Amino acid sequence: MKETPLEEELASHLQLRRMAGNLEVREVKVNGDFAVELATRSKIFGWVKFEIELSPGVPHDVTKMAARPGSPPKREGPKEYRDWRDLRDLLETIRKDSRAPGLAAAVVRHGQIVERAVTGVRRVDRPDPVQLGDRFHIGSITKTITGTMIGTLVTRDILRWDMTIGDVLDDISTRPEYQSVTLEQLLQHRAGIPGMPPTGEFAQGFPPDTGRSPAEARLALVRQVLTEAPVNQGEYSYSNAGYVVAGCMAERVTKRHWEESVRIHVFEPLQLQSAGFGWPATRQTPNQPHGHYGASPELKVQEIGEYSLGDLAYFGPAGDVHCSIEDLARFAAYQLRVARGHDKTLDAEALRRYWREHELENGGTAHTFFGSGGTFLAMVAIYPESDVAVVAATNCGLPAMPYLKAMRDTIHRRVSQTPDAQLKDD
Repeated sequence: MKETPLEEELASHLQLRRMAGNLEVREVKVNGDFAVELATRSKIFGWVKFEIELSPGVPHDVTKMAARPGSPPKREGPKEYRDWRDLRDLLETIRKDSRAPGLAAAVVRHGQIVERAVTGVRRVDRPDPVQLGDRFHIGSITKTITGTMIGTLVTRDILRWDMTIGDVLDDISTRPEYQSVTLEQLLQHRAGIPGMPPTGEFAQGFPPDTGRSPAEARLALVRQVLTEAPVNQGEYSYSNAGYVVAGCMAERVTKRHWEESVRIHVFEPLQLQSAGFGWPATRQTPNQPHGHYGASPELKVQEIGEYSLGDLAYFGPAGDVHCSIEDLARFAAYQLRVARGHDKTLDAEALRRYWREHELENGGTAHTFFGSGGTFLAMVAIYPESDVAVVAATNCGLPAMPYLKAMRDTIHRRVSQTPDAQLKDD
């Protein structure tokens, strides 16, 4: 196993703690002589599982320190969910088990939406039901939207994958290590850029609203992060700030704000009429799902104008889009058509620049993306070989992830084995 310097691991997890608030350790499980698993809970992210491993030799080096979505100790987790009539029936069962306020999902086959459903409420303290057209914040799934926008601009010879930070952002003070970093490396999380700047005004997470425009906020983040030391440059190292840098590079070349380019090259061509930026529920649109902090039964409603992580405008290209479950499915359907060579508006080769794949147990590959800004959670799963995509969203955070994974697996298992003639959109 690769050894990671303790200083880097601690810096990463101290940053997580600053953003997540105090972490309450509720259970400690010893997994051998040199491994421990912690069940922790935070106000923002709910339950988080920490896995820590040490090398047996003295001094004991930290060989692993990983944080993943967790669940309350001794609580029954998600089932395989094999016995369900239709999508709504499945959603109601999973919502009951996960105790999520609201839940939405849709299924795509052969590039078309074949089923969709919603259940639950917009906020736990009111009876307003979730409607099919309601919008959910999709968090880091925004990265695939940013990647699609950039890939489209590359296809049109406006951008190039080998454009470098030094070439495009030549007026910004940048460490030498970042000068030759390319747009492709940024989208593949191989640029070495920290996930967030560990120093300066961003050391405690996102600042509160400072009156900056979204473009000014992003530029402030870029200026700071490009002065920070790189992390595992050339290797995969997930970086939200790296996508903000990529978004700023696109802004500089196109002379359009990231939001405008996303509208022109993604939202409008795909007719994603519900898609927008920021949280779904605002003073202008109060009758939309609200996010929720923590985990059931202690969920807290995210009120309009309230968010503990600060102003997500700094984060735009990495994770600040909202849309309905139908529009999320339309976006997944487009990605599926491109992957299978049925839509030439985007080069299928471009998808590998921002997709990650994993092997399925029964063969083939899947591309799964999760996104959460802490109080919503969304998922897109694309299966090119079986020509299926599954999307889901809920208005609570990471504690719901195991249930969305179980939903993904049971839907794909059933849909991929169902003849086309038996599929219908109710």
